[in-house]
Amino acid sequence: MKFRFCGEGDCPDWVLAEIISTLSNLSIENLEQLSDLVAQRICGQEFEEAKIKSLTSALTNEGKTAVACINFMLTSAARFSCTESIFGEEIQQLGLPKDHAAAMCRVLQKHSAAIRQTLISKAFKINELQSVRDISTPGQTPPNYATLELKISQELVDGLPKDTTHVLNIDRAQMKALLAELKLARDVMQKYENKPDS
Repeated sequence: MKFRFCGEGDCPDWVLAEIISTLSNLSIENLEQLSDLVAQRICGQEFEEAKIKSLTSALTNEGKTAVACINFMLTSAARFSCTESIFGEEIQQLGLPKDHAAAMCRVLQKHSAAIRQTLISKAFKINELQSVRDISTPGQTPPNYATLELKISQELVDGLPKDTTHVLNIDRAQMKALLAELKLARDVMQKYENKPDS
Protein backbone atom coordinates (compact mmCIF):
# COMPACT_ATOMS: atom_id res chain seq x y z
CA MET A 1 0.00 0.00 0.00
CA LYS A 2 1.01 3.60 -0.60
CA PHE A 3 0.71 6.10 2.23
CA ARG A 4 0.31 9.86 2.02
CA PHE A 5 2.33 10.40 5.21
CA CYS A 6 5.20 8.49 3.55
CA GLY A 7 5.09 10.68 0.43
CA GLU A 8 2.83 8.26 -1.47
CA GLY A 9 5.38 5.50 -0.84
CA ASP A 10 5.45 2.30 1.18
CA CYS A 11 5.76 2.44 4.95
CA PRO A 12 9.17 1.04 6.01
CA ASP A 13 8.92 -2.45 7.50
CA TRP A 14 10.69 -1.41 10.72
CA VAL A 15 8.10 1.35 11.31
CA LEU A 16 5.24 -1.09 10.73
CA ALA A 17 6.81 -3.59 13.16
CA GLU A 18 7.36 -0.88 15.78
CA ILE A 19 3.77 0.38 15.49
CA ILE A 20 2.41 -3.13 16.08
CA SER A 21 4.85 -4.36 18.72
CA THR A 22 5.59 -1.19 20.69
CA LEU A 23 3.45 1.90 20.12
CA SER A 24 0.20 -0.11 20.33
CA ASN A 25 1.27 -1.44 23.73
CA LEU A 26 1.90 1.97 25.30
CA SER A 27 -0.94 3.61 27.16
CA ILE A 28 -2.62 6.38 25.16
CA GLU A 29 -1.41 9.00 27.67
CA ASN A 30 2.19 7.77 27.52
CA LEU A 31 2.15 7.65 23.71
CA GLU A 32 0.82 11.22 23.51
CA GLN A 33 3.38 12.52 26.02
CA LEU A 34 6.21 10.64 24.32
CA SER A 35 5.14 11.91 20.88
CA ASP A 36 4.97 15.46 22.24
CA LEU A 37 8.52 15.18 23.62
CA VAL A 38 9.79 13.78 20.30
CA ALA A 39 8.07 16.63 18.41
CA GLN A 40 9.74 19.17 20.69
CA ARG A 41 13.11 17.46 20.10
CA ILE A 42 12.60 17.60 16.32
CA CYS A 43 12.05 21.34 16.72
CA GLY A 44 15.40 21.72 18.51
CA GLN A 45 14.44 21.61 22.17
CA GLU A 46 16.41 19.60 24.72
CA PHE A 47 15.55 15.93 25.00
CA GLU A 48 14.28 15.02 28.47
CA GLU A 49 16.03 11.65 28.88
CA ALA A 50 14.61 10.92 32.34
CA LYS A 51 11.05 11.59 31.21
CA ILE A 52 11.54 9.44 28.08
CA LYS A 53 12.80 6.57 30.26
CA SER A 54 9.85 6.84 32.63
CA LEU A 55 7.34 6.84 29.75
CA THR A 56 9.01 3.83 28.11
CA SER A 57 10.00 1.88 31.24
CA ALA A 58 7.98 -1.15 30.11
CA LEU A 59 9.81 -1.27 26.75
CA THR A 60 13.15 -2.75 25.72
CA ASN A 61 16.01 -0.60 24.33
CA GLU A 62 14.99 2.18 26.75
CA GLY A 63 12.36 3.17 24.17
CA LYS A 64 14.96 4.10 21.53
CA THR A 65 13.16 2.30 18.72
CA ALA A 66 9.81 3.80 19.78
CA VAL A 67 11.36 7.28 19.73
CA ALA A 68 12.91 6.64 16.30
CA CYS A 69 9.55 5.40 14.98
CA ILE A 70 7.62 8.41 16.30
CA ASN A 71 10.34 10.71 14.95
CA PHE A 72 9.98 9.15 11.48
CA MET A 73 6.16 9.32 11.53
CA LEU A 74 5.93 12.95 12.65
CA THR A 75 8.70 14.31 10.41
CA SER A 76 7.42 12.36 7.42
CA ALA A 77 3.81 13.49 7.92
CA ALA A 78 4.92 17.12 8.33
CA ARG A 79 7.32 16.95 5.37
CA PHE A 80 4.59 15.71 3.04
CA SER A 81 1.91 18.07 4.47
CA CYS A 82 -0.29 15.16 5.47
CA THR A 83 -3.51 16.26 7.17
CA GLU A 84 -4.29 14.94 10.64
CA SER A 85 -7.34 13.02 9.38
CA ILE A 86 -5.40 11.20 6.63
CA PHE A 87 -2.47 10.58 9.02
CA GLY A 88 -4.90 9.10 11.56
CA GLU A 89 -6.56 6.84 8.99
CA GLU A 90 -3.24 5.61 7.63
CA ILE A 91 -1.61 4.78 10.95
CA GLN A 92 -4.78 2.90 11.94
CA GLN A 93 -4.44 0.91 8.70
CA LEU A 94 -0.90 0.06 9.86
CA GLY A 95 -2.25 -1.38 13.12
CA LEU A 96 -2.32 1.49 15.62
CA PRO A 97 -5.55 1.47 17.68
CA LYS A 98 -8.01 4.31 17.00
CA ASP A 99 -7.48 6.14 20.32
CA HIS A 100 -3.68 5.85 19.99
CA ALA A 101 -3.92 7.27 16.45
CA ALA A 102 -6.06 10.15 17.72
CA ALA A 103 -3.36 10.96 20.33
CA MET A 104 -0.68 11.10 17.64
CA CYS A 105 -2.95 13.27 15.47
CA ARG A 106 -3.30 15.78 18.30
CA VAL A 107 0.51 15.99 18.56
CA LEU A 108 0.86 16.38 14.78
CA GLN A 109 -1.76 19.14 14.74
CA LYS A 110 0.03 20.96 17.55
CA HIS A 111 3.54 20.71 16.09
CA SER A 112 3.30 20.17 12.30
CA ALA A 113 3.94 23.81 11.32
CA ALA A 114 6.98 24.06 13.63
CA ILE A 115 8.32 20.70 12.42
CA ARG A 116 7.95 21.81 8.78
CA GLN A 117 9.76 25.07 9.52
CA THR A 118 12.55 23.16 11.29
CA LEU A 119 12.93 20.79 8.35
CA ILE A 120 13.17 23.76 5.95
CA SER A 121 15.77 25.52 8.10
CA LYS A 122 17.82 22.34 8.49
CA ALA A 123 17.63 21.23 4.86
CA PHE A 124 21.01 19.86 3.75
CA LYS A 125 22.30 20.19 7.31
CA ILE A 126 22.05 16.55 8.40
CA ASN A 127 25.44 14.81 8.55
CA GLU A 128 27.13 18.17 7.92
CA LEU A 129 30.93 18.11 8.23
CA GLN A 130 31.89 20.73 10.81
CA SER A 131 35.66 20.29 11.02
CA VAL A 132 38.61 18.07 10.10
CA ARG A 133 41.74 17.99 12.26
CA ASP A 134 45.01 16.10 11.80
CA ILE A 135 45.74 14.36 15.11
CA SER A 136 48.53 12.08 13.87
CA THR A 137 50.81 10.90 16.68
CA PRO A 138 54.27 9.37 16.07
CA GLY A 139 54.33 5.79 17.34
CA GLN A 140 50.52 5.49 17.32
CA THR A 141 49.60 6.46 13.75
CA PRO A 142 50.70 3.75 11.26
CA PRO A 143 53.58 4.69 8.90
CA ASN A 144 52.48 6.58 5.73
CA TYR A 145 49.07 7.24 7.29
CA ALA A 146 47.42 10.29 8.82
CA THR A 147 44.98 10.17 11.72
CA LEU A 148 42.08 12.55 11.19
CA GLU A 149 39.38 13.69 13.58
CA LEU A 150 36.08 14.50 11.87
CA LYS A 151 33.32 16.37 13.68
CA ILE A 152 29.86 15.83 12.20
CA SER A 153 26.89 18.03 12.98
CA GLN A 154 23.43 16.48 13.17
CA GLU A 155 24.47 12.92 12.28
CA LEU A 156 21.47 10.60 12.44
CA VAL A 157 22.02 8.15 15.30
CA ASP A 158 19.13 5.81 16.19
CA GLY A 159 16.89 8.03 14.08
CA LEU A 160 17.80 11.22 15.95
CA PRO A 161 20.31 13.91 14.98
CA LYS A 162 23.38 14.19 17.26
CA ASP A 163 26.75 15.94 17.04
CA THR A 164 29.41 13.23 16.70
CA THR A 165 33.19 12.84 16.43
CA HIS A 166 34.94 10.17 14.32
CA VAL A 167 38.64 9.28 14.24
CA LEU A 168 40.06 7.46 11.23
CA ASN A 169 43.40 6.53 9.68
CA ILE A 170 43.82 7.34 5.99
CA ASP A 171 46.69 6.52 3.64
CA ARG A 172 48.58 9.74 2.83
CA ALA A 173 48.62 8.95 -0.91
CA GLN A 174 44.84 8.46 -0.86
CA MET A 175 44.46 11.67 1.12
CA LYS A 176 46.36 13.63 -1.56
CA ALA A 177 44.20 12.08 -4.31
CA LEU A 178 41.03 12.91 -2.34
CA LEU A 179 42.16 16.49 -1.82
CA ALA A 180 42.88 16.89 -5.56
CA GLU A 181 39.41 15.55 -6.43
CA LEU A 182 37.72 17.85 -3.90
CA LYS A 183 39.54 20.86 -5.35
CA LEU A 184 38.42 19.84 -8.84
CA ALA A 185 34.82 19.49 -7.63
CA ARG A 186 35.01 22.91 -5.97
CA ASP A 187 36.28 24.50 -9.20
CA VAL A 188 33.45 22.95 -11.21
CA MET A 189 30.87 24.17 -8.68
CA GLN A 190 32.32 27.68 -8.73
CA LYS A 191 32.04 27.78 -12.53
CA TYR A 192 28.33 26.98 -12.29
CA GLU A 193 27.87 29.45 -9.46
CA ASN A 194 29.47 32.27 -11.47
CA LYS A 195 27.73 31.34 -14.74
CA PRO A 196 25.30 34.08 -15.83
CA ASP A 197 21.66 33.08 -16.25
CA SER A 198 20.73 32.39 -19.84
